[in-house]
Amino acid sequence: MPARSRHYSVAVSTQQLRRGNTRERILDAAFDVFAEMGFTGATISEVERRVGLAVGTGSLYRHFPTKEALLQAAVDHEVARRRAEIEEARSSLAHVADPVERRMALYEQILHDIRRFDRLIRLMLNEGDRVPQLREAIWAAVKRPVGAPSDMGAVDAVAMSALGGYHLFCIMQGRPFNGLEQEQFIRALVDITTPHRTTER
Repeated sequence: MPARSRHYSVAVSTQQLRRGNTRERILDAAFDVFAEMGFTGATISEVERRVGLAVGTGSLYRHFPTKEALLQAAVDHEVARRRAEIEEARSSLAHVADPVERRMALYEQILHDIRRFDRLIRLMLNEGDRVPQLREAIWAAVKRPVGAPSDMGAVDAVAMSALGGYHLFCIMQGRPFNGLEQEQFIRALVDITTPHRTTER
């Protein structure tokens, strides 16, 4: 009898693991499809095909009852993953004493964070009305990088806007914006947003 119990518990654990793996694969594939095709263009059959489920049998609906529920779950899954990456990256940042270099590191981190959320941002622009909390989730993840004050001032808002714009324009041009490499852009932004001592002329 004990042996049967042990065998049953192992069987249940394996079955749960398989279900968990299937759900993960569905969410990953679904987010890819939604990001590439938008909500209207995305089809359950395409998600099933990418996951390896039998296409057209409705097997995916055993995991998610509607296309809207699948979109919501896929977005939640992607946001959680990217936020975990951001937190891990921030926790590994070393403290920088020099204020200019500290701001350099801060802006580099913000830009990296924005890039992590690139596909989510694109999806938000297209499907924000369907998943209104997506805007809040993205902003909550990128607005407080390490070293940033809890109450962002005008300078920090300008810097955030500039970094977001730089990322967007790089995508539009398919290269560093106007040939300005990331380090050059960030150093210029730091120079603009860092208070300088008055120099005698």
